[in-house]
Amino acid sequence: MHGLEIFHAKKIPSHGGSIRVYAARKNKYLIRESVNKLLDEEKDSVISEKNFSRFKKNVVLSKLKLNSLLLNIKRKGKTIYGISAPSRASTLINYTGIDDGVVDCVLEIKGSHKIGKYIPGTIIPVLEETKLHNDKVDYAILFSWHIADELMPKLKQKGFKGDFIIPLPNPKIIRNNEIS
Repeated sequence: MHGLEIFHAKKIPSHGGSIRVYAARKNKYLIRESVNKLLDEEKDSVISEKNFSRFKKNVVLSKLKLNSLLLNIKRKGKTIYGISAPSRASTLINYTGIDDGVVDCVLEIKGSHKIGKYIPGTIIPVLEETKLHNDKVDYAILFSWHIADELMPKLKQKGFKGDFIIPLPNPKIIRNNEIS
């Protein structure tokens, strides 16, 4: 479409597992075997229409489950603060339609350049993490869900008394007293 082709690809561990692709103008580089190898590995999971349709259905169901979970919390008049503002948070927040009526703010560690700004596409403010410990917050939704097992004990150790929401892959609540 734009005269580019992928000439190399490799799996990398960042962001819970990603694929890095290298592209250039067509015929500029020899296409490495890594491209065909990854395409072969992925053909049954993403490239097949049946599996892509199943993936789409699971994404929609996950969105609806998260919205239902958040609705039940908000019906009870509870507060929800977000923890961390990576780009994956913006994607999730905008796809699911979460706004400042659902999540009061998103918190970042002291010194983050994101503090004082907003989650893209929303008016959800990004504030300093100490707010989590100064306010009586009922729930913390972890927008870095891929490292939830590392984040929850640290937040509890810092004094957070509320419960945790893991938004993906299957939305769930983890009670603070279950964290060691």
